[in-house]
Amino acid sequence: MQGKLEEFNDAGVAVAAVTYDSVEQNAKFKSAENLDFSLLSDQGFNTVKNFGILNESHKEGDFAYGVGHPGVFLIDTDNKIVLKRAEERYSNRPSMDELLEAVKEFTGEATPVEDKTEQED
Repeated sequence: MQGKLEEFNDAGVAVAAVTYDSVEQNAKFKSAENLDFSLLSDQGFNTVKNFGILNESHKEGDFAYGVGHPGVFLIDTDNKIVLKRAEERYSNRPSMDELLEAVKEFTGEATPVEDKTEQED
């Protein structure tokens, strides 16, 4: 994401990432990786639960409990989700180029778009 940050910013998008790691862990990682976008801590798992992307294959008490499915959300200035991309499997993540194109399509649109969350049959 860092490599495309300027292009996302040029499209009028502020980038942030959410992890279940602590604020301190995120600060260390951000510094070590020289990241120029915010890393937000979701230690209570409220964000992944509210966005509907909690990976339920990890049960409460498991080491990986709280891990979200890889997801990207575009939230407009009215706090409406206008683009949601969440995948069941880590390996199905869209490329940054694909996400940038999707963001460019939806930047500035006021109406929410369809949920493109992958569902397992």
